[in-house]
Amino acid sequence: MNTRKLEFKSKVQIENIQVEYLKETMKYASKYSPFYQKKLKKNLSLIEGIKKLSDIQKLPITTKTQIQKNNRNFFCNGVENIVEIVSTTGTTGEAVFIALTRSDLSRLALNEQRSFYCAGVTKNDIFHIAVTLDNLFMAGMAYYLGITQLGATVFRAGMRNVKKQSQFIRQLSPTGIVTVPSFLLRLADAIKEEGLSSRKSIIKKAVLVGECIREQDFSLNRLGTLIHEKWPVDLYSTYGNSECGISFCECKEKKGAHEHPDLIISEILDDDDNPVSDGKIGELVLTTLQTKGMPLLRYKTGDVTFKLTEKCGCGRNSSRIGPILGRKAQMMKFKGVKVYPKTIENAVLSTDGVTNHVIEVYTGDDYLDRVVVKIGCGRKTKKIKKEVLRNIEAYARVTPEVELMSVNEVDRLMTEGGNRRKMRMFIDNRKNRMNYD
Repeated sequence: MNTRKLEFKSKVQIENIQVEYLKETMKYASKYSPFYQKKLKKNLSLIEGIKKLSDIQKLPITTKTQIQKNNRNFFCNGVENIVEIVSTTGTTGEAVFIALTRSDLSRLALNEQRSFYCAGVTKNDIFHIAVTLDNLFMAGMAYYLGITQLGATVFRAGMRNVKKQSQFIRQLSPTGIVTVPSFLLRLADAIKEEGLSSRKSIIKKAVLVGECIREQDFSLNRLGTLIHEKWPVDLYSTYGNSECGISFCECKEKKGAHEHPDLIISEILDDDDNPVSDGKIGELVLTTLQTKGMPLLRYKTGDVTFKLTEKCGCGRNSSRIGPILGRKAQMMKFKGVKVYPKTIENAVLSTDGVTNHVIEVYTGDDYLDRVVVKIGCGRKTKKIKKEVLRNIEAYARVTPEVELMSVNEVDRLMTEGGNRRKMRMFIDNRKNRMNYD
């Protein structure tokens, strides 16, 4: 089967294919995964009971905590078949290690090939990869595999030394870039400092990872708008999950990121683990298909979003997920108002004079959440602080503490801990916080 054409098949055909792959995954996991042997062998009728895609709701949920406590029991028997071990960042709690076989690497490459194909990448493109490519990080490797499998040219620049990155752009003339949105902003400034114009850059396409650039209605949020103002390239948002070895990517319609249905099944569940209807917000739950090293059934990602199943304007019938609205574990209850850090981030980004920022939350003496927004700016003025507070109140309906710091001080907070794979803009110091990521 031409896998590119699979997503254009009818919804019924796609779901029938997913049901068959789901059964295969369950049989494989019950035979080779020590964790799922216990879960499924006691009730083999679960496998035979899968007749339609909605029957997936009969299967048990898998949580991050379960993986953290039983990590090696999720590795399938036959360690000689494992060729790569990667990990999550472990920004809260312990990192999770993920085992990949050779076929899993091929699946990873296929997934990214199809994601970049969604974004209109062709073999004639030259791509600049400006994400972390070491430190057990899956995503950088995945992007490299996918782009090269598509037949395009790639150079791996990593995320360090912004000035060097701008030199690469001048010397190698890439047509596309894969990076984190906030890094692309800094890169645009570096290019300008070198006397180059990002507006006249040969880069025409940016595939953005790790941070959200869209509002719930798919319009650009403040971060996305700032990027487009500084560097008006074609922006594509993606969502990736390392535990499941998967990514979703927008197509030209920019109305949600497409699922590759023979590689993953996505669900959106409410707080009681019940499915919600199309467009309703809940937690993203994923089931891997065609995974051999570490298959996962109904894995709760901790990410809050929504799902769309109607046919996309691009012609694909594959399901799409909306922008990630927040992390369940990061949700704060501030003076009776529920708010996610991303909402505050958008407010901060709307303020002129702010270079970088970190949001820190901790438990106060009254056991309520206390939020401090640390702002990095060139000039510490009462005007900037007042503007930040006004924007946060307008966007998030809360009034946290705001502390002005130097840009370097905030930079150190964002990278504290040494050799971080991602710049952190949210620091959770709460007692008894949930352990999702």
